[in-house]
Formats: sequence, structure tokens, C-alpha cells
Amino acid sequence: MSKKDKSVSVDLNETQVNGQTVTEVLIGKKVIGQVTQVGERYEAEMVSDSKPFAHTKSFDESLQEVISAYHLHKG
Repeated sequence: MSKKDKSVSVDLNETQVNGQTVTEVLIGKKVIGQVTQVGERYEAEMVSDSKPFAHTKSFDESLQEVISAYHLHKG
């Protein structure tokens, strides 16, 4: 028997950290990660790790990396 797919609400919240714009990725009310632009590239970072783990060319790719890592490691 296959499981039914659940829809998950992903919200984005832009904040300023040390004068730099950071986009927080939230699932429900929980912040799971953030995406930061560094030059022409983007860095994806999980809140639990606080180190960038992916460097991509676009915002959408970094966002996808954060969501994928969360779903892979959430337990």
C-alpha cells in the first residue's frame, strides 16, 4: 500500500543579518534553514548545522537543497 502525499507549506522570510539580506526557510512556524547570496552565487545553510553545505548558481537551487536536506534528515 502506498502512502498518500501530504502538502507541506513552505514560507520564506527575508531578514537583515549584519547588513546582508538572508532568506529564512520555514515549514510551519519552524525555521529549517536559510539562503544567502554571496556575490553571484547562493549558499544554502541548515539552522541545525549553521554552516553552508551547498553553493549554487540560483536562489531556487539553494532553496531546493534546504528543503531536500530537511526531508532527508528530519527523522
